[in-house]
Amino acid sequence: MFRKKNVLIFILLVFLFTYLTAQDAQKQQNVLTPENANEARLNRLQPPDKVMDTIGISKGMVVAEIGAGRGRYVVQMAVRVGKKGKIYAEDIDAAALNHLEKRCERWGLENVETILGDVMDPKLPEGKLDVIFVISAYHHFNDPVALLKNARPALKPDGKLAIGEWIPRDANDHSGTTPEKMEAQMNAAGYTLERIETFLKSNFMYIYVFRIDDNR
Repeated sequence: MFRKKNVLIFILLVFLFTYLTAQDAQKQQNVLTPENANEARLNRLQPPDKVMDTIGISKGMVVAEIGAGRGRYVVQMAVRVGKKGKIYAEDIDAAALNHLEKRCERWGLENVETILGDVMDPKLPEGKLDVIFVISAYHHFNDPVALLKNARPALKPDGKLAIGEWIPRDANDHSGTTPEKMEAQMNAAGYTLERIETFLKSNFMYIYVFRIDDNR
């Protein structure tokens, strides 16, 4: 009788675990579902999982996105770093951040904190970040050198700055940033280029990974 009772308890525990795991998987899928057609299109052009793998986003990390907007990448990173990690979502658009906060509330993402930054200062917490991330926003910055120089103190000593930025299609295209200009500007902001990832080149984007330059 005692053995049968234990078997029944075991079966119930397995069922409960399977149910909760399925619920978590469904919730995660819902969180990561694009909100609209444009977000879905951008995710196809810039696959979040591949981009996060490339820049080294992993469980438990503390990451900030400058120019986070309505959170297309923030929700992806929030799921990736997990409950022990944290995402700071910075933008100068209060309405976009308000939308992002509601998006996080809707899906129960408790590891995201929004920051209303300034054009020249993202107001990130000092010394806490493993990665500062920027994607599709660099060319919109009024003064990227000043902005990212002011962001630098937020990085841990071994922290990285990762920028996904459009590259000009031709000599007459001024909507992006050339690799030479990117490196020169980030050198001026106090960073050293570590590597350039070109797997998104067919979509006219490079990913740049910088580290802190201790000599600047």
